[in-house]
Formats: sequence, C-alpha cells, structure tokens
Amino acid sequence: MANKLHTYKEKIIRFLQFLTADIWRVDTSKEKGLRRIINNIFRILILAGRGFTNNKLVMVASGLTYFTLLAAVPILCILLAIAKGFNLQDVLQNELLNIFPTHGNILSMAFKLVEQVLTAATKGVVIGVGIIFILWAVFSIINNIERSFNIIWQVPKSRAISRKITEFFAAMLILPILLILSSGISIFIKTNFANNEIWMAFSPVINFLIKTIPFFVTCLLFSFLYFIVPNTKVQWRNTLISGLLTGSIYHIFQYLYINGQIWVNSYNAIYGSFAAFPLLLLWVQATWMIVLLGGEITYASQNLDNFMFEKETKRVSFRYRLYFTMLLLRDICQGFAQGQAAMSAHDLSSRNHIPIRLTQKQLSQLCDLKILCEMPGPDPNSSLVYQPAMDINLISVNMVFEKMFKAGTEDFNMSPEEQSPLLWQTMIEMENNIKSNGDTLVKNL
Repeated sequence: MANKLHTYKEKIIRFLQFLTADIWRVDTSKEKGLRRIINNIFRILILAGRGFTNNKLVMVASGLTYFTLLAAVPILCILLAIAKGFNLQDVLQNELLNIFPTHGNILSMAFKLVEQVLTAATKGVVIGVGIIFILWAVFSIINNIERSFNIIWQVPKSRAISRKITEFFAAMLILPILLILSSGISIFIKTNFANNEIWMAFSPVINFLIKTIPFFVTCLLFSFLYFIVPNTKVQWRNTLISGLLTGSIYHIFQYLYINGQIWVNSYNAIYGSFAAFPLLLLWVQATWMIVLLGGEITYASQNLDNFMFEKETKRVSFRYRLYFTMLLLRDICQGFAQGQAAMSAHDLSSRNHIPIRLTQKQLSQLCDLKILCEMPGPDPNSSLVYQPAMDINLISVNMVFEKMFKAGTEDFNMSPEEQSPLLWQTMIEMENNIKSNGDTLVKNL
C-alpha cells in the first residue's frame, strides 16, 4: 500500500513538473496526432491562466463592470432605436429577456427607462448635458474594452477615435440583427414545418437543435468580439475556438447562477429591495472575467508557437536581452535596406523563435529610445509594423548599447564621482571599452 502511494505521488510530481516546465521544452516538430493536440490544449490553458493572473484581469473586469453599468442604458437606447426603425423592438426585447433570464425585472425597468429616454429625445427634451453624458458613457465603455484587450494582446496603441466610433456603430447594427435572426429562425421553423411528416419524425432532435440556437449565437458574439476589438490582426480560426469555449463556460455559469437563486433569500434579509443589485454586480463582474479569459485563450492559441521558453523570459539575462534586441533590430534594418515590407512583432517572433512577450517588450523599448517607430500595417485590421526611426547608417552596436545603458533617469541627489570615485571610474572605463569595439553597423551583423 505504501509503495502504491509512493508511486502515485511520484506520478503526480512528474505530471506537475511536465505542466510547469517540461511541456515548454518539448520539440513540437516531433509531436504528432492526439499527443500534440492534448499538449497544445494544456499549453493554451496554462498560458491563458498565467496571462489572466499576470495582467491582473480581475481588476480590469472590475473597471469594466463600473463602465458597463454606466453605459447600459445608453447602449440599450442605441440597440432599441435601431430595432425600432425596423419595427422589431418587441422581438429584440423578448430575445434579450431570453438571453438574460435571471435579470428580467432589471431589463423590464431598463426598457421602460429607455422608452422614456427615446420619447423625450424625439420631443427635443434631452439636449445638452443629457446627450453629452450618453456619448461619454458609450465612448468610455468602448475605450475601456479596447484597452483591456490591448493589454492582453500586448498592443501599445489604441485605434483612432474615428475608427472606434465607426466599428462600434457597425457592431451595434450587427448585434440586434443577430439576436432577431436567432429568434426568427426558430419561429420560422416551428410555424412552417409544424405539420410536416418529416418534422414530426425528427421533432425531438429538431427541438433540441432549436434550443441550442441561443448558445451558438452567444458563441458567435464572443468570436466577433475577439476578432474586432483588439487593435491587431486576429485569425478567425482562433476566435471561433475561443468563442465556442467561452460560450460554453458562460452558459455553465448562467446555469449555476440561475440554480443558485436560493441565495436571494439571504440577500433579501441584508439588502431588502436592493437584493437584485449586488447579484447584478456579481453577474456582470463574472461575465467580464469570462470574456477576458476568452481573450487570453485567443491570444495564447494564435501565438502558441512563440511561447516556448516563455517562463524564462521573466529572468532572462542582460546579455541575452541585449542579444535579442540586436537580433530584432538587425532584421528590421536589413529588411529596410533591401526594400522589404516592414515586419510585425509576430513576424519577428516567429522568424527568430523569440517568445512573443519578450519580442514586444524589446520592440517597445527600441521605440521608446527613438531607434524604431511603430507604423500601421498595410490594411486596417493588420498588426502594427516596425521601421527604423533614423538613418540605418547611424545605427551601430555602440549607439544601441549606449542608449540602452543610459535609458531611464539619473536625476538623483547624489554624485557618484564624490561618493565612490574608483567604482564610478571603473564603470566609465568598461563603457569606453565597449564603445571602442562597437562601431559595426547593426545592418551588417
């Protein structure tokens, strides 16, 4: 018995060692079939969980919860106004009630409030401060959602305001259409095939498929969100996988939330008539956490090949950091000299087998040092690309090292020459020795 326990303990230790370290050292070119798929799933989930923690996405979800509550009514106004233009306001309201069954009372109150706002707006009552607040609330949620996904995707810059507004209203136009279609398809099938013999034979299966329509619509909405929000190029294949997984997690959470409504009785004793409010906060917070986790899954699956030795990037030596920086800079300078298309961080990471996060970090540092500059890609949805910010005939090893060595502030209330003259002089001599041997241009390396 003791031997069996010892054996199980060793297996568990080996498995944990494999998940935390060895899985990143496996030669992926030798992995095949089911083993490769299973290992990749583990890698993606580990990376997503690690990114979720490192990027502090629980705090990000809290901020998004606040802005969601602020922007809920303005966004509902836009959605229902679009649906009202097609005389489909009631259909959209019913579909929203079906998607969020646990918040029927809150949605009903929101619908009445939206109706009052829309009625007042048509009469010219809502002007000035009211319109400014609606626009500010909508823009705030757009800006914060994009910023959150840019954190996940390591994108330093957001879209231009004009693009944000254009894509938001495009999403607001597509969203009600999807919701109405999901309801309309099920109604069309039931009304047109109710008396059909084939329908009668397969009605249990077809009814089951109809019930799954909201699930697939939710998955499509998540996929659409993961595709359009990050300010970089995202592959559809990865968004569909993460959308399906996130949609499944979301519906499991919905099921647990609905069946956990017995907690409301204890909340009533504390909050009284406000019991629904903390539950709404809990639901919005958890939903945003699920959405952001899906964003991490999308990012990890798209950049999986560039995450090998990702754990080592946190403790990479200064020598290797300098080497990686020179390697990236050399490729950019040589490509520029040869008239090739500018490369993105993903291109450079794949080409040199450098972890994507380390690649992004070193490229950002080179941009901060004014050695490189970021530029928009060839099309609106493509990633940022990198070009030299100065004459490549001036970018030498010495110049790059000096800029990196002196990056940051030295404005302290102290004098190294007086505090420790010998130590300071030794450091100056080391720096001069490197300078004397660093005249080679980076493009010639």
